[in-house]
Amino acid sequence: MKTNNKMIAATLATSFLLTACGGGGDSSDSGGSVTPGSALNAGAGAPTGAQGSCDAATSGVNWDALMTETCPNLSDYNLFVDASDPTSGPTQGGVPYDLSTALFTDYTSKYRFVFVPEGETVGYNPSEALDFPVGTVITKTFALPENTAMRDGAELVIETRLLIHRTDGWTALPYYWSSESDATLAIAGQRLTGLTTINNQGQQITFDYSVPKAADCTSCHSIVPDLAGPEDDREQIFLPIGPKARYLNKDFTYSDGTVYNQLQYWAEGQLLSGLPTDFQSVERAPVFNDETHIASLSDSELNDKARAYLDINCAHCHRADLTLPADYAGPAGSSGVQLEYNRNYADSPGKFGVCKDPVAGGHEDYPYDVIPGNADESYLLFRMSTTDSRHKMPELGRSTVHQEGVQLIRSWIDQLPRASCSPAT
Repeated sequence: MKTNNKMIAATLATSFLLTACGGGGDSSDSGGSVTPGSALNAGAGAPTGAQGSCDAATSGVNWDALMTETCPNLSDYNLFVDASDPTSGPTQGGVPYDLSTALFTDYTSKYRFVFVPEGETVGYNPSEALDFPVGTVITKTFALPENTAMRDGAELVIETRLLIHRTDGWTALPYYWSSESDATLAIAGQRLTGLTTINNQGQQITFDYSVPKAADCTSCHSIVPDLAGPEDDREQIFLPIGPKARYLNKDFTYSDGTVYNQLQYWAEGQLLSGLPTDFQSVERAPVFNDETHIASLSDSELNDKARAYLDINCAHCHRADLTLPADYAGPAGSSGVQLEYNRNYADSPGKFGVCKDPVAGGHEDYPYDVIPGNADESYLLFRMSTTDSRHKMPELGRSTVHQEGVQLIRSWIDQLPRASCSPAT
């Protein structure tokens, strides 16, 4: 077992333990200050258009293999300087990033990097995911901390997921850390039993963790057309979920101690084009994590954080219209519950489940999706609070209950303006 940096020699569940280089919530393990006029992806290389090889010896990213091959090992793509550590040290051109509010995945910390071919830029989008050019690779590594209150302590690195933007669209590949030296392709997924962590409330949680099948990624990452008839041959569109401007619009501490707003850092490093000159006009989602003290939030802060949480955790499926292409929606867009951050609650509380009969699932003890002032009888909160596969939401990506997220949404429902289904006072 390697011991460089702060890695500790221990093995668990056929993966490996190491200490986080900056923690999964606000990882700060790579990158640095931008030199004016320099591009963040300068010298990164780019795909040549030739057929790639997983065995190719490259000094930088193995771009051609990324564009054409499904390689058996994560190291075949040469995305990290130290192939055994996907939490830090990206190969030249890799840039770390973080989200202000993140999708919950069984209390794991997440280490995110984006690789954009040299000479290419990411296009700004005010509402949807940024426009990543062909050749882009997004990596996300999931690691379970021993204690979520100490995310810079020991953790179990479980999987690294790749989103690769090839000429025919996005490809998702999951890699499972089956050894301490490399991650292996897990097309059929992987199940780990008996994992344990301690959450911020000091509760010990034991659960089974599922690395998704490659095919599972489509169910969350795709928007689907409302087909007009048998001759309508439009296909679903695969999109990234997390890297939207509103979630990147936050400060990030880079490895040299530089603190920079991520969007401005990308723009000044010639990685992002189209960022508005009036930066105050860029939408900014609030920061929410397990350390947020929910009881001290004002009603406005509570509403903002709850809306962001529902957006990042639910709205990739529960969305329709607004800024999507015409007649496209998330897989659950037709359910009537549409939870986008940029949807105005006051205009359509029913879209947020208020006094709405559950369409999918349903439970006799929960008559409406959301009952303002009565979280305990709201089906939405029950779905977040259960691990029963018949009712839990999200359906994929978690085997545990996010206690802090449940507390946030409980508080939000209880303070919503009264509606026709609210309990009598």
